[in-house]
Amino acid sequence: MNHFLLESKDIERDSFVWNMAGSLLGAFQSVILLMILTRTVDLVTAGVFTIANANSNLFLNIGKFGMRNYQVSDVRHEYSFTEYHRSRVYSLLLMLLCSVLYIVYASITNGYTLEKAMIILWMCIFKLPDAYEDVFYGEYQRCGRLDIGAKCMTIRMLATIVFFGVSVVLTKSLLCSMIVSTIFTIVLMMVLLQATKGIIQKADYNIEIRAKQLLMACFPVFAAAFLAFYIGNAPKYAIDAQLSDDLQAIYGFISMPVFVIGLLNGFIFNPILFSLSCMWDKKQLDKFTRSIINQSVIVSVITVICIAGAYVLGIPVLSILYNTDLTNYKAELLWLLVGGGLLGLSGVFTAVLTIMRHQKNLMWGYLIIAIASLLASRPAVARWGMMGAVMLYNGMMLALCGVFVVMIFIVVKKYK
Repeated sequence: MNHFLLESKDIERDSFVWNMAGSLLGAFQSVILLMILTRTVDLVTAGVFTIANANSNLFLNIGKFGMRNYQVSDVRHEYSFTEYHRSRVYSLLLMLLCSVLYIVYASITNGYTLEKAMIILWMCIFKLPDAYEDVFYGEYQRCGRLDIGAKCMTIRMLATIVFFGVSVVLTKSLLCSMIVSTIFTIVLMMVLLQATKGIIQKADYNIEIRAKQLLMACFPVFAAAFLAFYIGNAPKYAIDAQLSDDLQAIYGFISMPVFVIGLLNGFIFNPILFSLSCMWDKKQLDKFTRSIINQSVIVSVITVICIAGAYVLGIPVLSILYNTDLTNYKAELLWLLVGGGLLGLSGVFTAVLTIMRHQKNLMWGYLIIAIASLLASRPAVARWGMMGAVMLYNGMMLALCGVFVVMIFIVVKKYK
């Protein structure tokens, strides 16, 4: 196992292949589990899983604290791994605290049952390993060994999906499956990290830790990521408050293809993130600009292809995958894919502004759109139902892209 994880004849190739495999499994984890749930339990439970997954991923942003891009682009090693690790421990504690506080608040305001509240809580704990291992994999990538982190991520994701699926089939209980799968994935993460963390340069843990300074540096990126995820999932929170759990499940089904666009974009963009950082650091502005434009074109092409495919096969395939008749939701699916393309573009622009070290601008851009989303989400869903949720999503994504394009243009112009 150690030989498989640590040795590579072609690091660049293995980094791309294993990062693609791990990203696929991570993105489709909830999709696969929803497919299993719709065949073993009822649609209402699938709806509970959908909102639990949305909440856990929202709080996962607190755990990661927007640090991965900052860490990988820290090519001059301004901060040591010791400092990144210590700050990640603090952010994980904050993630757990915020999860508990939110669940208590939502249980009171939305009338959650005890079982629904516990499912959401354990789903948040289930995501803790994703946040903790990320700081190690970021350091592997900074050391030029993205392949090691990608292999570990792929193994853990695959094993966890299989374990979770089997436990759901055997127990017919989402809560029980969440508990045992959480324990399993934490243990597996510890085993994989123990086998690979030796490549990280040793540091004296008694030195003065600048964790708070690092957290403050990353706070704008974290705030942007947190607000971005809230904006993207605002329709789900509005559905949770205004509509039923079965409609929540249906929205989760038709929104699944949206993340395919971002996923495919990540396959191409994540491996070149380090090289982009070097271009900016070395003042290779023309090359840097061309790379951004090329990535934006790639996202647009992927979006058009996905929309064309969804027009022909989207509803029949999703209906089969989730064992649910989705015939009446074709228009919502196609419009959501438009928003998915805008989401992919906003992700590219977010990473670019982080490399430029203008993450504070990200925070203010997301904050403005998040406030608008908070004010508009419930009225839109209450009046227009599912289509109101879809158009709200598209509007927010379009506004984000417009704001970030203006920001990048201003930064580049000042840089010149």
